[in-house]
Amino acid sequence: MTTLRAIFRGFNLRRLRNIRAKRGRNYHDIVKLRRAKQLRRGRIRRTCLKLAYQIPLAILAALGIVVIIMHSGDRRLLTKVEIAAAGYGYNLTSFEVRHFPAKWAHRIYSALPWTNIDEKDRRIHLDRYQDLAHELRSARNDLKSAQARGDNAAASVAQSHVDSLIQERNRIRDAVEELLEAAISTELISLDLNRNGDFIWPPVDFRIDDTPHVLVTSPRDVIERDSVRILKPHLTESDKERMETQIFNSADLSAVVLPTGGLASFPNLVPSDYSLQALLEVSAHEWLHAYLLFHPLGRSYWSGGDMTSLNETLANLFGKEIGRTVYNEIAGENVETLEPPYIPDHDDKDSEDEDERFDVRAFLHETRHRTDELLEQGEIEDAEAYMENRRLELVENGHNIRKINQAYFAFHGLYADGPASTSPLARQIWELRQQSTDAGHLVKTLQTISDYDEFLTLLDERSIARE
Repeated sequence: MTTLRAIFRGFNLRRLRNIRAKRGRNYHDIVKLRRAKQLRRGRIRRTCLKLAYQIPLAILAALGIVVIIMHSGDRRLLTKVEIAAAGYGYNLTSFEVRHFPAKWAHRIYSALPWTNIDEKDRRIHLDRYQDLAHELRSARNDLKSAQARGDNAAASVAQSHVDSLIQERNRIRDAVEELLEAAISTELISLDLNRNGDFIWPPVDFRIDDTPHVLVTSPRDVIERDSVRILKPHLTESDKERMETQIFNSADLSAVVLPTGGLASFPNLVPSDYSLQALLEVSAHEWLHAYLLFHPLGRSYWSGGDMTSLNETLANLFGKEIGRTVYNEIAGENVETLEPPYIPDHDDKDSEDEDERFDVRAFLHETRHRTDELLEQGEIEDAEAYMENRRLELVENGHNIRKINQAYFAFHGLYADGPASTSPLARQIWELRQQSTDAGHLVKTLQTISDYDEFLTLLDERSIARE
C-alpha cells in the first residue's frame, strides 16, 4: 500500500513539474487551479442533483394543480352561465404549456455554473420593472380613454405603446421573477415552512403576466356564490355587460365580471402592472394557496362557505406580512409588516372621531349591511336599486366601481378582512396571529383544520370569541 502511494505521489509530482515547465506557473498556482476545477465540478454535481428532483416534483405539482382546478365532472348539458360565457373562457392548460417549460428552462440555464448572471444585472432589471409597471398602468389608462372617446388614431398609438412595454417586460421578467422568488423562499425558510433543508415545497414559482377575469354569479334573493368561471384577461366593457345581462335575463341570477389580483396555478400568475410591494404580497398569497393544497385546510377550499373564506382571509394576512417583509429587505424600506386587518365593527366606531372625509370602506360595509336587510325582507328590486344608487355615489367620490350587485358582494365577501364581508373571521385570525410567534406558526396552527367545526373548537381552546 505504501509502495503504491509513493508511486502515485511521484507520478503527480512529475506531472506538476511538467505543467509548471510548460506554462511557467509555480506549484501554488497549479494547485489553486486544480482546486477551482474541483469546486466547479462539485457545483455541477450539486446543481444536477438538485434539478434531478426539483424538476419532476415541479411537473407533478403543476399537473396536480391543473387537474384539481380543471376537474368539473361529466357535464353533458351547458348551463345558461356557460352559454353566456362561451368564447370568453380562460385556457389554464394553455397557460401551463406556454409558461411552465419556459420558466424552468431559464431556471436550469441560470443554475449552470458557467452561466454568468450578475446579481447587479438582476437588480437593474428589478428597478426597470418597477418603472415599467407604472408606465404600463398609465399606458393602459390612455388606451381605455381613447377607446371610450372613439378616437381610433389615439387608440392605435396607445395600443402600440402598450405592446412595446409588454415586450420589454417579457424580456426582463425571468430575471426579476427569479430574484423575487429567491427572496420569498429565503423568508419562508426562516419561518420553517420548508422541507428537507433549503427545499421549499411547492417551489416558489410565479409568472408576471396579465391576470384573467372572473365571472361570478349569485342568487338575486341572497348574497351567496352560485358559480365562478375564469375568463380571458382582455375583455371590453361591452363584453362584460353582454354576459351579465344575458345571465340576468336567462337565468335570473345576479352576475358580475371582475378582474383578479392573481391566480393559484403553477406557476402562480401575478399581475404585471402592480407595484413591487403589491407584487410580493400577491406572490406570497398565491404561494400559500399552493402550499395549503397539500394540507387539509387547502383541500377544504372547495367545500365553500366559511372554509373558502378562511383560506382566502388567511392567505391575505399571510401575503401582506411576508410580502412586506421581503419588500423591506429588497427596497431598504421600513413598511409596517404586521398591520391589523380591516375589521368593520371596530374600525367604523373609530372613524366617528375622525374628520368627515369620505371613507370608502365604511361606505361599502354599510351598503352590504343594508342590502342584506332588504333581501331578508324580500325587497329584491329595492335592494338592487339601492346598490346602484350607492355605486353612483361612490363614482361621485372618485371610486369608479363599474357594478355593485349581489354577485359583487358574494365574491368580495370571501375576504373577511375587507368591507364587503360580514364575517368575524378577520378578527379571529388576527387574534390567532397575535398568539403566534410568527406567520409560519399561524399557518401550521391552521393547516390541519378540515372543517369549520374544528376551527370553532380551536377558537374555544384559545379563548377567542366566535362572533
